[in-house]
Amino acid sequence: MNIIETMQALLGSFPQITALNIDYNGNAPDDFGLYPTGDKLVKEDVLGNQKRSHTFILYADFQSFNNYDRLQNSGTLLSLQYWLEESAADQTVISVVNGTERSGRLEKITCANGMLFNIPDGNLNTAVRYQLQITADYTIESEEL
Repeated sequence: MNIIETMQALLGSFPQITALNIDYNGNAPDDFGLYPTGDKLVKEDVLGNQKRSHTFILYADFQSFNNYDRLQNSGTLLSLQYWLEESAADQTVISVVNGTERSGRLEKITCANGMLFNIPDGNLNTAVRYQLQITADYTIESEEL
């Protein structure tokens, strides 16, 4: 699995995520969308081993009738952040580099800016959207599979 598929599988195993889409949100409560925003080479050694970083935005739609709901929503994102940071180890990543499959592994996941992002039409009685910015740091080994 490439880094996007690896993150999709990892997020999909979080107990509070029941529906996870890629590049899409359905605007219904408890709907999650993972949006990959870019990949960058951080470092490469003389053997061709690479350290890379991929960024994502996770949008989560939640019900928000009152302060209790919004507190629960923010708490879910905080729990997810802790869970992701603990779950990064031992995840295999398969990347295709110039037509060649190479293995690697997920090294670290960091999260930031978990917050209320959008209130449709200013109405808190509908599903509102939260965001969580996620960075996945991973390696790609120079040896072919």
